[in-house]
Amino acid sequence: MDKKSLSVGVDLGTSNLLIYVEGKGTMFNEPSFIAIDKATGKVICVGHEAAKLVGKNHEKFDVVCPLQGGVISDIGQIREILIFTLGKIFSSEINNIKKLLICIPSDITNTEKEAIIRLGQSLGIDNTVIQQEIKAAAMGTGVDIFEPKGHMVVDIGGGTTDFGILSLGDVVLSKSIKIAGDFFDRQIIDHVKTIHKLEIGSQTAEEVKILLASLTGPYPVDEDDQPLFYEAMGRDLVSGLPQSAKLNTKEIREILLACFDPIKSVLLGTLEETPPELAGDLVDSGIYLTGGCSQISGLREYIEDIAKVPVYLSETPLTAVVDGCKKLLKMTNKYFYSEV
Repeated sequence: MDKKSLSVGVDLGTSNLLIYVEGKGTMFNEPSFIAIDKATGKVICVGHEAAKLVGKNHEKFDVVCPLQGGVISDIGQIREILIFTLGKIFSSEINNIKKLLICIPSDITNTEKEAIIRLGQSLGIDNTVIQQEIKAAAMGTGVDIFEPKGHMVVDIGGGTTDFGILSLGDVVLSKSIKIAGDFFDRQIIDHVKTIHKLEIGSQTAEEVKILLASLTGPYPVDEDDQPLFYEAMGRDLVSGLPQSAKLNTKEIREILLACFDPIKSVLLGTLEETPPELAGDLVDSGIYLTGGCSQISGLREYIEDIAKVPVYLSETPLTAVVDGCKKLLKMTNKYFYSEV
């Protein structure tokens, strides 16, 4: 490869955008938000700066997420966020990008896949290809997907939970459900509104989830072995005034267990459709969990109880996909192709 040529991998996640540059490492890892000036249509900021503006309604700008629930809501906004971030990373070197790998959710349409490839080409990067996030996540977790053996990965991200059976370097079977971190947050918001008569924002709901979430085993406790609680601040629905409510680990577990019921159904359905030989391999190889919500306390035990096979947590759940990009970019052209 020419000394000036650059290869770039992108994890186009619902919650976070990560960009890896071969030879330089992960250069961008920030929320997938973009703030746009209403009058001019120009990008004001992206990532952390834009995320700080979420929920703060303003007449001069909109804050949006180009992917919602694993679905592309606006291809133009994806183009803008990539132009902005790549320009920020590379400045004058952006024209030296010769290979662009974009990882995408499993269930986007062929039309959306083709649009993403054209998007990369419109940036002057002719060698633009896409791969399923589930494949990249498996490789980033350290799974040898190229051996003649079945492996399973469950990636619980922000917009979707993806299930993949992999063998001989390819995805043999994949399924996806639009129930993941963002959905959990919305359920917490609805619960607090219904039970506590308090309206809270999405950022507060996420903080509640991170601190209190659990699925099995003892409830999370603080350093004094006391049950954790979170004092959520918001707007009282009766008085309309600022107010707070104490949320505990028990009620959050009940919310999440209800959320995981459909995830459980898709997991079982995926296992039932797995070819017998590959299903037998899972007895030894087990299931690997990646994605931000794989860190929920008790999730490993919850999945083990359902699947009856060993379950392992990725050591780098938040960066598994972009770590897989690093490996995919080093592959020969035989494995570097678009799944359209």
